[in-house]
Amino acid sequence: MRRIARAADPDRTLAALFAPRAARDDLFALFAFNAELARIADLVTEPGLGAIRLQWWRDAIDAAAHGEATGQPVADAFGQALARRGLSRERIGALIDARSFDIGETVMPDARTLDAYLFDTTGGLFALAAEIVGAEGENRDVVAEAAGRAYGLVRVMRSLPVLAAKGRTYLAEDSLLRHGTSPQAIFSGETGPGIEALLAEMREHARESLRVAEFHLYGEGMTGTGINEAGRTAFLPLSLVEPYLAVLAKTADPLHEIVRINPLHRLWRLARSR
Repeated sequence: MRRIARAADPDRTLAALFAPRAARDDLFALFAFNAELARIADLVTEPGLGAIRLQWWRDAIDAAAHGEATGQPVADAFGQALARRGLSRERIGALIDARSFDIGETVMPDARTLDAYLFDTTGGLFALAAEIVGAEGENRDVVAEAAGRAYGLVRVMRSLPVLAAKGRTYLAEDSLLRHGTSPQAIFSGETGPGIEALLAEMREHARESLRVAEFHLYGEGMTGTGINEAGRTAFLPLSLVEPYLAVLAKTADPLHEIVRINPLHRLWRLARSR
């Protein structure tokens, strides 16, 4: 599981190494499961086939959770984690359902839809990881939602070149139009003032959400109730938001340059924040 998770999601996989040892395999299974869902869009040629695959994953993890072997290692591992941890089936269902957008659409229609998508995908992963590590705190769901928005917006901006090359974009169309540009400009590789202005706006929204997440994660002052120490390890990827935003702000060609941060700096940020 760790190999599959690392190939698709190196940030979360590295962060999981700082989680309690007993939780790590289940975290790897969660991230590998998400990777399998995410890749469906690249494997199918029409939405109907994608829907069949998504339904297969629903049935497979349910069977694995009841002790049946599916023959698919990721499904078996995650199904067992689901049963062992009593993970939220509502969160898992929403995570699967959200991937219907990936296989059926090429353009994110508006900012509200993007926010809902990030809530169910990136936010859902944070919430499920928090369940796995035993996060406790009355604001756990608030942290997961804000974390999903902050880290999710970073992932949307970082994935811009890869998705644009496939004729897809998760930049909201209504936001693009508001800034005087369009999805078609992205697909034709035209970086202009409109796209640059929208990306700057998205970076600020990511920072705002990061501040909200950290405020509730660590507690509201001396009288606040933050998340317990073990639980905070589920949110370690948040420590990478600012470094990514800094590099994204300096990127000369956001439609063609894939943003990365130094691996040693990434490790240092995660270790310092645990």
